[in-house]
Amino acid sequence: MKNLILKLCAVCLALIISGCANLGPKDKPLSHWTSDANQKVKERFAGNRSKELLVLMAFSGGGTRAASFSYGTLKELAAIKVTTENGEKSLLHEVDVISSVSGGSFTSAYYGLRGDQIFEDFEDRFLRKNVEGTLIGKVLNPFNWIPLMSSSYGKSDLAAGYYDKILFDNATFSDFNKLGAPVVVINSTDLGTGIRIPFTHHVFGILCADFDQYPVSRAVTASSAVPVVFSPITLQNFAGSCGYEPPAWMKDAINDGQTSYRKLEAIGLEEYFDGKKRPWLHLVDGGISDNLGLRTYYNTVSLIGDPHLAFSELNHPDVRQVLVILVNSHTKPKADWAMKKKSPSIPQVIGSMSSAQISRYSIDTLYVVRKAFKNWAKEASTPERLVTMNFVDVSFDQVKDEAERQLLNDIGTSFHLKDEEVDLLISAAGKVLRESPEFQAFLQRNRDSVHE
Repeated sequence: MKNLILKLCAVCLALIISGCANLGPKDKPLSHWTSDANQKVKERFAGNRSKELLVLMAFSGGGTRAASFSYGTLKELAAIKVTTENGEKSLLHEVDVISSVSGGSFTSAYYGLRGDQIFEDFEDRFLRKNVEGTLIGKVLNPFNWIPLMSSSYGKSDLAAGYYDKILFDNATFSDFNKLGAPVVVINSTDLGTGIRIPFTHHVFGILCADFDQYPVSRAVTASSAVPVVFSPITLQNFAGSCGYEPPAWMKDAINDGQTSYRKLEAIGLEEYFDGKKRPWLHLVDGGISDNLGLRTYYNTVSLIGDPHLAFSELNHPDVRQVLVILVNSHTKPKADWAMKKKSPSIPQVIGSMSSAQISRYSIDTLYVVRKAFKNWAKEASTPERLVTMNFVDVSFDQVKDEAERQLLNDIGTSFHLKDEEVDLLISAAGKVLRESPEFQAFLQRNRDSVHE
């Protein structure tokens, strides 16, 4: 009898393990691609937002630290009033697009789904939860070991399920399609190519994958999936099955005899045109390819090639004011090992290499994008319509008090912070935004335009 029970247990275990191959959610193919999908995105710019004011936000990575800092910025924007052709409104309700990576994607996704409800429950549902401890507990739970043994189910799949439970309530990208809601672009990185993969209708059109039915939790998990710590989120490529046609800029760039930024981007995306040659994407932390979330905007304008046409694509052909707000929670922790002759340990070397390179790339991105937007505003201006541009940097570097700045820089990149750390991040973000000379210049221009 004992041997029979053991055999039955072995059979059951084998069946469970074989069933694990299908534990991960199946990506859904798109039956037929049409360019109307992009038009639907434009319609979400509608509502009663101003056509003369374009507000773009970017949220950096950094775990709960980034989520709290970006949340504090949203909270401050909600309290600030601006005057538009539609009357006086909260500046937060004038935000058109939010592009985010990693920890910042939790805030952007929740705001995109729930709007002002974020100020009622986001702190309790996420910011003040020990998310990291719970995830570790789930990995150590024997009931999860068998699923985790599957080659198609990893820690990120486990995390996505948990995020659905505590925050996203099984939402898909179709739930973003609400009149007046900002467009939210969640960014990840394809581990196989190093290319930035934003979760957008355009990219999913290339892949012939159903964007509207894709779970928000999996996109946010991919955006924050630090390699080694988390497994990649896999996305199936069905390209070649839905009749996708690349946009004009991509065709022109691919056929261009000269090497350019547009051509390199087009060639990179062209790799995904044949689903049989590249059937899977393995998506990890968006911070690897752009830790600031700014590349979304840089590409929108530079790839189209014409600033006025790009602003029209953003449903703002008659824009007068462009406001870009970067919420950057990147830290500058002290490297104590650098003060000693003794060689740093392997973990210290790996940590320094990744953080230093991301930091260096982020500085370059910030400089390039800020300069580019200033130039684009000039190019889009006419004698009859001046386009002004303000780039606001909400970062720890802008905190005036040295002691407070050091406290912020000492907050680690994790998914569990103390309540006082969350409070400090929320408060500091609001203060930096209010005191920003660039932001005050924007508000003054807004007031002046009322009297013109």
